[in-house]
Amino acid sequence: MPNPMVIENYRKKRNLSVKELTKLMKRTPGWYSKIKNGHFTLPSYHIEHMAEIFGVKPATLAKEYFSDSKVEETSTSTGVKQKPA
Repeated sequence: MPNPMVIENYRKKRNLSVKELTKLMKRTPGWYSKIKNGHFTLPSYHIEHMAEIFGVKPATLAKEYFSDSKVEETSTSTGVKQKPA
């Protein structure tokens, strides 16, 4: 089962707005919203282009996105969640 938070986390790490990312992908913000909310799976043929935008290898992005494991939230070594900066 795809993990849409992988895409969202990469987008945030690259400081890209949804509008910027979708413009680079030549898609609409509505398209991204469907992926982000799990209503639509990112087609595998978009992985290479999205990986290029995020600065990661396509295989890495595909493995993380199509993995069954959840993306962990940022936490300290004591297990207490940190607030976003």
